[in-house]
Amino acid sequence: MRHLTASLLALCTLAAQSQPRTVEKAVIRFKTEVTFPENFGNNAGGEGGGGQMMMMAGGGMEASTTLIVSGDLSKMETASDFGNNVVITDRKSKRTTTLVEAMGRKTGFYSTPEDEQLTRARMDSMRNARRDSLQRAGFSFGQPAKPEIEYLDEKKRIAGMDCRKAVIRTRQRGQVVENVVWYSPEFRLPEGVGLGGNPGGGGRGMTMSMAGIPGLDQLQGFPMEFQTERGNGFKTHLTVTKVQLDANVDDKVFEIPKGYDIKPMSEMQNGRGGTFMMRMGTGGN
Repeated sequence: MRHLTASLLALCTLAAQSQPRTVEKAVIRFKTEVTFPENFGNNAGGEGGGGQMMMMAGGGMEASTTLIVSGDLSKMETASDFGNNVVITDRKSKRTTTLVEAMGRKTGFYSTPEDEQLTRARMDSMRNARRDSLQRAGFSFGQPAKPEIEYLDEKKRIAGMDCRKAVIRTRQRGQVVENVVWYSPEFRLPEGVGLGGNPGGGGRGMTMSMAGIPGLDQLQGFPMEFQTERGNGFKTHLTVTKVQLDANVDDKVFEIPKGYDIKPMSEMQNGRGGTFMMRMGTGGN
């Protein structure tokens, strides 16, 4: 009986060790490298922005980001070729403030859960309309398959941490797409916090929707490095460069700085330039 009890305790300890711990306070730095397809400038310009897009065609961009987490508060600060932007989120009040500094201007907007819901509904409507159009043209769509994650024994050190390799497989348009992800099995961040995108959008991995890798937020650990490539040649490579777990974070870090013209999200829906800069600057998808 004594041996059986000891064996059960050993199994429970092993199971506990295999689960990443949730870290409530952390400072994580990472860099994102984006490569634009050759025809990107020809398709993405539009009136008033075409000149800048043409300069980026066939080129690339780098962004450096610092993610600070303390309890219900998180801050994502990014510096890129397009300018600087900051996303501050209070998950308790469910309010997200986004600040953009570019071309000598400091602007920003704040969003609420109702704003997020309206944005998602608008995007869903656009996707459904596009899907219906393709179906009328003869294309058929099945239910999206659940992502499959294969954990491998390969190891690699990233930012001083022992990381492991995983392959996430998804089926897109009848083809299996594989994405290699290096992750730390030691920790994960609280629900609603990740590497890029909108922290107020819900879900543990904001990276993760930005990265365009379904299932990335289901990893048994924290993603430390990954690369994505879209069919049009758009590539994104993200690498964590420094990790401070259980960091001592002052709440003043999350205060909204002065000098920004901040408006409700509903008044910023037509701000194409600012929205584009934010998405490119936050690295992910």
